[in-house]
Amino acid sequence: MFLWLWLTGWSACVLPLAIASLRGWAPKSVRRRTAPWGIRVRGVALLVIWAGGLIVPLLWRSGLDTQDAAFFGAIVQVGLLMFAAGLMSGSWLGEWFYRRAVQSRELDGMPPADGAEVARQTQPRRRTGDPNA
Repeated sequence: MFLWLWLTGWSACVLPLAIASLRGWAPKSVRRRTAPWGIRVRGVALLVIWAGGLIVPLLWRSGLDTQDAAFFGAIVQVGLLMFAAGLMSGSWLGEWFYRRAVQSRELDGMPPADGAEVARQTQPRRRTGDPNA
């Protein structure tokens, strides 16, 4: 009975949050300070955490020996949680670096660069007879 209650309760709590994050939905306070890609990466991390929470109950239900299931479950859960932590940390670090780059551009008095402007700056200019090319 506990197995089904855990599976249902865990899925009912975590799965809607993960799917909402994958779709890019977040409260206004989070959307103001987080990029849309960061919200989606955190949604993937929540799905990984959700899968990690299902490992032990599903291993109990399998026909594995109790010690084998405990060892395998611990290894898989730790691996999934480390992967989710890496996703969350990578998302946070990416946003932190982006904010620092934007702040340094603002301090220098330059307008913030969008992707097209950066692409134009990195492309080499073609040498033609026209001096404006």
